[in-house]
Amino acid sequence: MTASPTLLSIAGHDPSGGAGIGTDLAVWQAMGLHGSSVCTALTVQDAQGVRELQPTPLPVLRGALAVARRELQPAAIKLGMLGGAQVAAEVAAFCELVDAPVVWDTVLGASAGGVALLQAEPRTLRRLVRASTVITPNRVEAAQLLGLPPWEDEGAPPQAWVRALREQWLQGGRTRAVVLKGGHARGARSVDWLCTPQALLALSVPRLPDGPGGRVHGTGCVYASALAGMLAQGADLEQAAVEAQWRTHAAIAQAWVAPGGRAMAHAAAQPDSGDFPALHTGVPTEPGVFAPLLRPPGLYPVVPDADWVLRLLELGVDTVQLRAKDLAGAELRAQVRAAADAARARGAQLFINDHWREALDAGAWGVHLGQEDLMELGAAQIDSIRVAGLRLGVSTHNPAELARAHALRPSYLALGPVWPTTVKATPHAPLGLARLRALAARCKPLYPLVGIGGISLERAAAALDCGLDGFAVVSAIVSAEDPAAAVRRGQAIALAARQWRQRLAGTDPAASAIAPGGHGA
Repeated sequence: MTASPTLLSIAGHDPSGGAGIGTDLAVWQAMGLHGSSVCTALTVQDAQGVRELQPTPLPVLRGALAVARRELQPAAIKLGMLGGAQVAAEVAAFCELVDAPVVWDTVLGASAGGVALLQAEPRTLRRLVRASTVITPNRVEAAQLLGLPPWEDEGAPPQAWVRALREQWLQGGRTRAVVLKGGHARGARSVDWLCTPQALLALSVPRLPDGPGGRVHGTGCVYASALAGMLAQGADLEQAAVEAQWRTHAAIAQAWVAPGGRAMAHAAAQPDSGDFPALHTGVPTEPGVFAPLLRPPGLYPVVPDADWVLRLLELGVDTVQLRAKDLAGAELRAQVRAAADAARARGAQLFINDHWREALDAGAWGVHLGQEDLMELGAAQIDSIRVAGLRLGVSTHNPAELARAHALRPSYLALGPVWPTTVKATPHAPLGLARLRALAARCKPLYPLVGIGGISLERAAAALDCGLDGFAVVSAIVSAEDPAAAVRRGQAIALAARQWRQRLAGTDPAASAIAPGGHGA
């Protein structure tokens, strides 16, 4: 039997079940991870705040931490409420000895008020900072710990804040990032700022209203534990921060109300497209929406030249991508224009891979870009594609790439590689069907979805069954002995999947088209 990674929550006990150790463990269970815990304090708390706090006796705490280090060997650690000064010092010493990511949720007090939840000497605070991989304060906590003036708007952090973060928290030690959470700010969107020694990224979601009795209880615990769960699985900082925001937004949107009237974060909430975060490299702006598809992609061949495009159009293919990797200059422009003209005459959805300038010049129907292409293009160039009326498809492989694409509001998202592929080298491990299904569920109903990477006609039905609206194929068509027969088979697979989904949903087949003016499938 293969042992799964174990995560460790070092936090307090909340008898309401809305925060603390119980919430951390629930988040990890929802993520399919194993959690363990060491309790730092017992509390008496309700909707009016924390009334009493009793730190764990030091011999018990010290023994529990020793067992965790010796027998559990945690893959990641989440620090929550630490309580007394001696407890904080003991936890700091433990974290200094453990070779695992540490996420510190700097809990200073309950949102509802009451007794202080962190009492520590300045030296202990410095030790906690240096032992932490990621620190996740809200703005109130960061201002108090760093001695900074309030900052509540949706704009970028003031330079004084960025300078203080980098000088006090991001120099020396293990600390790789600070996430300034946006729940205590104002504005239509809640913006988290991921600050590293080199970069400053914004992650935004629509701001949700407070629950009964004020702010939803336990959101900081959900955020930090989800982030720790991602780091334990080897995710990078961007992926971990996106996942944490996605799950926290879902936990607020699906919050439950305790009999006493207090709103509690739903720690095991499953995110969907209503919780979709957007990842920005600058101050978040509300982008224009790219034009929608006219119909689900279904069979989506990817071909190397215009001759193949024309050949497939004659065979009745109505969604196709021209990936002219070996062409350049005048020949490339001629190929793109020939393909665009032919597709326009037949009302087909033709996407040009990468070559967006040539697509614009030829009046093509759409472009498909990878993540590297997006990183190279500026906002003005992306906007020029949108304003010209071209559709946009984007390749994605993980939550961070989904969030970066969502910031642009494309026409469709491509998920993959689903299986290993020899057509294009990729640093990403194949998603597999279980992961594909999970990511697809998060993108619906906002975006049409296309599966990419390693999809053969034999595998296509299984991929579509994960919630896709189309499947991209390369060798299954262009290397087939009988391309016409391969096209007919691929179209039949796509039609059968669409009809099956319509029967399950009880919808009319005519409703399968994606209506102009909005996304969905």
